[in-house]
Amino acid sequence: MGITLVDQKSEDLVFDVNFWHWRAIVEAVRRLAVLPAERAAALHEPFVGDLTQDEARTVATAIRERLLPTLESDDRLLLDGTRTKAPDDGTFYRSPEEQHRNYGTTREVLEPFTRYCETCAGFQVS
Repeated sequence: MGITLVDQKSEDLVFDVNFWHWRAIVEAVRRLAVLPAERAAALHEPFVGDLTQDEARTVATAIRERLLPTLESDDRLLLDGTRTKAPDDGTFYRSPEEQHRNYGTTREVLEPFTRYCETCAGFQVS
């Protein structure tokens, strides 16, 4: 399962990420509070969520200045905003208290996402 971000002006400029990372990225953006809540929530919905170029740049700046400096190279940022050094072992957590552990992202994914937001003309979630 994957999510593709398609540039608003050029279909050649895309960013692909798996669903498990994307959910954690969207929640990190929501927690950074740089977008109206409804704009951030819509990013969870393919073919509904989108950002303008200005919004994408705002998100990139917030991630680069406020989130990336707090993540070490071996950290995983989970859906609920907690961090862990435990690698994803593929376990699917079913209990409501642990479901946040199913979704996580890393510097290795956040850095190229940030660069994409810095260079795209806005994007549509596909």
